Amino acid sequence: MVTVMYHPTEPYEIKNDFGDIGMSNPNLPTDYGWFVSGRKTLVERKHIPQDLLASMNDGRLARVTQLLIQNIENGGRSYFLFEGFMRCNSSGFILNPDRPSGWEIDKVSGIISSIQASGIELLLSPSIKETALVLISQMRWEMKGEHKSTRTRPGPAGDGWGKPSYSPYMLWAYQGFPGIGAEIAEILYNAAPTFEDLLGMSIKDFSELKRFGRKRSEGLYKFLHEGVL
Repeated sequence: MVTVMYHPTEPYEIKNDFGDIGMSNPNLPTDYGWFVSGRKTLVERKHIPQDLLASMNDGRLARVTQLLIQNIENGGRSYFLFEGFMRCNSSGFILNPDRPSGWEIDKVSGIISSIQASGIELLLSPSIKETALVLISQMRWEMKGEHKSTRTRPGPAGDGWGKPSYSPYMLWAYQGFPGIGAEIAEILYNAAPTFEDLLGMSIKDFSELKRFGRKRSEGLYKFLHEGVL
């Protein structure tokens, strides 16, 4: 079983959600990490907007970016996990939390684009409640090896003017769970469009879904609540 390592300074709420597959590692250079087939993955979590903006101001973002790039150069995978949402005022300044921060969205977007261009990938978590599941699903995605289905991976989307849509991301994230492919992920998403909805489902709820037999239902429930593959 692959273990998700976390730095001991991370919030208890996240660490507790890993269950048996989580392990504290005070020597971890980032917030989270794991090994899949000998390849090291490092993840740095940034809460938006407070932590992200503060780390840009004091230089922490630049330092950890270099560390993540070095991991890629050594053959690993590196991610920033952005937790939360950004809001702006009419002048384009990011609010933190309700007052202008002094950072324009264009400037921050440019920095994020530069980070991505360096090879560091982005993960999105709507809130701290979903962060552990986002990380677990990403780890499971890496464990799958060859990835043939790309049509449900994250991309630009919207549910209407000014409202961000997380449905493409959720569909992709659900495919990180054991035994869940693209078609079954769509069935699961229609029944549980958020991680909170998903965790509220019972084995009986899963078994009533199309293409969900008892074995798959029990396996998914056990994975979600006990971290057992």
